[in-house]
Amino acid sequence: MTTLIFYGLNNLNTSLQVGDLVYSHTTQTQTGAEDAEGLGNTGSVNIIGTLLRITFLDGGIVELDIDEDAFPNTPNVSDGDFIMFSKYDQSIGDLIGYYAKVKFVNDSRKKAEIFSVGSEVIINSK
Repeated sequence: MTTLIFYGLNNLNTSLQVGDLVYSHTTQTQTGAEDAEGLGNTGSVNIIGTLLRITFLDGGIVELDIDEDAFPNTPNVSDGDFIMFSKYDQSIGDLIGYYAKVKFVNDSRKKAEIFSVGSEVIINSK
């Protein structure tokens, strides 16, 4: 298990949840990175592992416990690395995509009909 410790962190991204995949990337200037249009070789993004636990401590200290067992040869994270995350990929399990399950029950002894059922979907995890 890897533990990342952040000091003086005032606002952790509220979308970060247990089960998310955590990645790192070096923030050092790379050769050929003269301007934003010609970044040159910026290296690769390294997967650290799956987030197991988030612990908030006094003084703005946040600890992220990460399980790296499923990802062999994970490089060490260095001070100053950029840390990012992605949501759990639903296609890994049996279920593909998001879903909602609804059950309508009529407790009345009288006949009832449903005129309309509607929903609104907003994709917010891409």
